[in-house]
Amino acid sequence: MATMESQLRYLYRLQLIDLRYNYLTFLRNRFKKFIIRFNCFLIKKNKYLIKLLKKIKIKKNDFRKYKKLKTQKQKIIKLLTLESIKKENPTHLFMSIEYYTMDFIIKKRKFLKEKKRIILIKNKIKNIRKFIKQQKIKFKLKFIYYNTKYTEINNKTNELRSIYKKIKNKLNKVLYKRYKIIISTNSLAVVPIYKQIPVGNYILISKIKYSNLLERKNLIIDEQSGKILIDYDLAYKENKKMNKILFNKNFSFS
Repeated sequence: MATMESQLRYLYRLQLIDLRYNYLTFLRNRFKKFIIRFNCFLIKKNKYLIKLLKKIKIKKNDFRKYKKLKTQKQKIIKLLTLESIKKENPTHLFMSIEYYTMDFIIKKRKFLKEKKRIILIKNKIKNIRKFIKQQKIKFKLKFIYYNTKYTEINNKTNELRSIYKKIKNKLNKVLYKRYKIIISTNSLAVVPIYKQIPVGNYILISKIKYSNLLERKNLIIDEQSGKILIDYDLAYKENKKMNKILFNKNFSFS
C-alpha cells in the first residue's frame, strides 16, 4: 500500500502538470485567435477597398458631364472672334460671353475638385493594397513560426497527458476525486506551507497541524479553503524533479 507521503507527491505532480497543460492550451488557443483576427482584418480591409472602388466608379460616371467643357471653351473663343462681333448685337454678345465664361469657370472648378478627390481615393486604394500585401508577408512568416510552435505544443500536451495517466493510476481514487473537486473551483488544490504560512495566504496554521504536516503521515486539509496542505520542502523537491519534464522546451508566442 502506498504511503501518504508518496500520495502527496503524486497529487502535487498532478497539479504541476495541470498548471502547465492549462498554459499550453492557452497558447494553442492564442494561435487560433491569431488566424481568426488576421482573417477579420483582411475581410474588413477588402470591404473598405470595394467601397472605395465603387466610389471611384460613381465619380467617373459624374465626370462624363464635364467632357463638354472643351466644347464650351470653343464656344467662348468663337464668340470672341471678329466675325461674331460684327454679326451679333454688342449687348447680347457681351451677356452671352459673360454667361458662358462664368458657367465654364464654375464647371471647371467642380471638375478640378472631383479630379482631386479621385486622385486621393486612388492613392488611398494604392496604400491599402500595399499595406495588405505587407501584412500578408508578415502573416506568412508568423504563421510558419506559430505553426512550428503549435506542433511542439501538441506533442508536449500529448506527452503530459501520458505522464498524467501514469501518476493518476498510482493515486488513491478517493484522494484523486477530492483533488478534482478542489481544482475545479480553485486555481490550486495542493498548497505548500512555509513556516506555518500557506503559500498565497497570510493566516498561520497551528503548530500541532504544522508538525503533523512535516511528518507526512496524514492528509492535512485547510479548514477555510478545503485545500490539501503539504510541507514546503516536499513541494520544492517535486518542483525540481518536474522541471525537466514540464519545461524541457521553451513555448511562448512573441
